[in-house]
Amino acid sequence: MRGRHRTQDRLTLARLLLRVEELHILAECAAQAFAYLIHKDKEQAMKNFMILIVTTLLCSTASAQHKCHIMYDAGSSGTRLYIYEQQDSKWVPHEGPKVGALADPVREIQGNEWEEAANKVVENVVQALDDMKKDFDWSTQCKIASATVFATAGMRLAEQKNRSRSKKLWEILNQQLQDKLQDKLDPSLVTTRTLTGFEEGLYAWLSIREKKKNHYFGIVEMGGASAQVTFPCENCKGARVILVKKEPVRLYSYSFLGLGQDEALKRFGRTPSCAHGAGLVKEDWAIADCADHMPLKSEKGIGDPKNYGSDGQLGTYNDIPTNKADIWEWVLTGAFQFMKKTDIDYFCKNQNVVEYKPAISCFNAVYQRKYLKALGVSSSFKKDDASWTLGAVICKANDCLKEAEKAGKLLCRWSKEGCL
Repeated sequence: MRGRHRTQDRLTLARLLLRVEELHILAECAAQAFAYLIHKDKEQAMKNFMILIVTTLLCSTASAQHKCHIMYDAGSSGTRLYIYEQQDSKWVPHEGPKVGALADPVREIQGNEWEEAANKVVENVVQALDDMKKDFDWSTQCKIASATVFATAGMRLAEQKNRSRSKKLWEILNQQLQDKLQDKLDPSLVTTRTLTGFEEGLYAWLSIREKKKNHYFGIVEMGGASAQVTFPCENCKGARVILVKKEPVRLYSYSFLGLGQDEALKRFGRTPSCAHGAGLVKEDWAIADCADHMPLKSEKGIGDPKNYGSDGQLGTYNDIPTNKADIWEWVLTGAFQFMKKTDIDYFCKNQNVVEYKPAISCFNAVYQRKYLKALGVSSSFKKDDASWTLGAVICKANDCLKEAEKAGKLLCRWSKEGCL
């Protein structure tokens, strides 16, 4: 809590200094206007007038700047830069370049060797800020309020594999971002770390909340490495109080690490009964022929293969209390937003042309439905796009986790040693 108070104090000081700077510019405007009015020398008065115009323009520019939050989505396939500009009650997103995945050097995949690749990916992440100026010059149009790099499930797996490398990578990246923004932002407002599963679900939920303007809904989200489920629940064990528009909402949020569709394929394997066009090979093929190879749920709950349980062992179970959700509806997002009623027929019972990963199209179609069934959520609910980066910025700007953290730190379930 002391660290949070220090951060808040620094933020307040930074805002005061910025306001003093603006007032200084306004004073310059007034001084030049006064000099123009009283000066008897016409030539000097004209010079003063020109200075007045320039200074006034500077004053207008300073006053016109909006607060902006720099937010990087460090995902499994790459790191994407976003800058969210706050215009009154609206958030205007500006999408920047996508560079390499932070997790790749740590895991030494994609042909990346640790030291050289780590330095290169950090360099590219920071360079993205300059490259973005071609489309949106944040350095002149924004008052930078925060700079954040949040990684998701791919980095959780990387931290499991090599904690020390991951820690070193985060430290290097944090320092270089501080150096890059030293004239724009207090160093304490630069954050670089891996999201907890609770946060990832929360931020996706908040982004949908921004559209719906009410909180009587839950979300089920599926990525490549993890799957999140988040919903308001007054009587759920593990729910935390979140501030939404300054109002408290008890929210349950959980992330299954290893149940994203790419990791699920690695876990359950490719079987002929889940192949693209499997129904053409086996005349009486049924969904169960594929689904039975995916043992998701037992009497203990849904298996969570890559998170640690309370016993300190890798691999646990969680029975998600969706029956207690205080909601009117579910929203399906992530990979679910592309799901169609005809997927099973199209990908499994036929061999139609598929542009995106045809070999696993039938597996994904069956797996998505089986996962939803394990949660007790119908696949017929509305699909929507959830940008967790927007939710993260909304949370940061409104300190939405202030009350939640009073109940204790959010858990980094992928590490038995705790968060980095």
